[in-house]
Amino acid sequence: MNIILLLTLISLFFIFLSTGIVLLWKYQRYLATDIFFILLGILGLFLFDHICNIFEWSGMKSEMDIYGDFFQILQPMFLGILVYALLQHRLHRQILISEAKYRLLVENQSDLVIKLDPDGHLLFVSPSYTRLFGSTEKELLGQSFLPVVHKDDQEMTRKEIEKLSRPPYTCQFRQRAHTKFGWRHLAWAYRAIFNENGKIHSIVGTGRDITDQAQAEEERTELLSKLETKNKELQSLLYISSHDLQSPLVNIRGFSGELKNTCEQLKSMLSNAAPDPDKKKIAPLLEEIDQALYFIDTGAEKMQDLIDGILKLSRIGSVELTIQPINMKAMIHSITETLHFQIQQSGTEVVIEELPECNTDLYQISQVFSNLIDNALKFLDPARPGQIRITGQKKDGQCEYHITDNGIGIKPEHQSKIFEIFHRLNPESSVKGLGLGLSIVLRILDKLEGSIRLLSEPGKGSTFIVTLPAAPKEVAS
Repeated sequence: MNIILLLTLISLFFIFLSTGIVLLWKYQRYLATDIFFILLGILGLFLFDHICNIFEWSGMKSEMDIYGDFFQILQPMFLGILVYALLQHRLHRQILISEAKYRLLVENQSDLVIKLDPDGHLLFVSPSYTRLFGSTEKELLGQSFLPVVHKDDQEMTRKEIEKLSRPPYTCQFRQRAHTKFGWRHLAWAYRAIFNENGKIHSIVGTGRDITDQAQAEEERTELLSKLETKNKELQSLLYISSHDLQSPLVNIRGFSGELKNTCEQLKSMLSNAAPDPDKKKIAPLLEEIDQALYFIDTGAEKMQDLIDGILKLSRIGSVELTIQPINMKAMIHSITETLHFQIQQSGTEVVIEELPECNTDLYQISQVFSNLIDNALKFLDPARPGQIRITGQKKDGQCEYHITDNGIGIKPEHQSKIFEIFHRLNPESSVKGLGLGLSIVLRILDKLEGSIRLLSEPGKGSTFIVTLPAAPKEVAS
């Protein structure tokens, strides 16, 4: 009877064990696994304790001797199972908490997250993806993502995905996709996931709806195109207008010159002629004509300078640039050699310190510094010896050049206007000019991706700060 009870208990134990293993193998539930092993450990300890008690109560000493060693081996094993199950339960609980946090993050983020197999079929889609395309997760899984992509973007998408088989095993691209909100622009970043054999196991992609950004870029491109067209029209108008003004101006200057020569001949004839009562009347008239011709000639000369300046300004946008590393110290030395007479006549000291090399167009940037140094020479303070110092430094991939003088300086109310076309600090000044020099400087620097700003104090001097892209490496002088 005791043997039958013992065999029955052992049979029930192994039936319970095998049934639990089959269920766990099928369902793979963390918490169910932990609970099963905890119960298994407790049941095993309980079962073997009772078997030992049965043998002891029934007086089956020989059976105790037979199974004693076996029970002593199995009992620590089930105790270990119990301890292991408790530790695993704690570990699995932490995993479930982490998974819950990850799921909460994925379900509530606005970015799209998908997982594809190597053939492009969806293995996972985030809730944001299902909301955008108006389909359930069950409807999307196992389907290809390509049918929703715009037909003009499908080939590009395939080529980008092919890049995942080559280092760095990532790709980024934009595509248009048909969603429940209509056609949208999406930006994707894909990364390949490899298995232990080095083959692509899956592809993880993160995307973002950039429709508003794409529309803004299209509008910006369209506006830039229109602006470029208008600039070309304006440049053409300036050129044609300036060119057409040249012909009547040549006539004005030519005929005024002839009229001046005729007046000189009349003066000579009157001076050699005998005294005549009408001579005194004609002489003042000739003087008035001579004065009028002077103003005509002066105005024509000023108009010629103005036309030349406008033509020069209009050509800046059409000149092709040759961007190259420029040795700035050598270039500025060349400019000061050209201005040597003006520098010597004004008694100005020009100091050129070590200057970093910039990456720009030689002809255009030489015009910039020629204008700035020429302006500094024009507006020196006659009360003290002139000094012009040119310094430079390189920082953050840019070169910054300072052209500093100790001239008359610029009043604060004029500092914001000096780069305007035709603006002059003092129109009544004896300094010649049309107010185009700094306008040309600003226009050139805009084209060269540079900038200019002013620091000035009346009575102390001015500093013009020019910023240009730095050269990739130092160049020889």
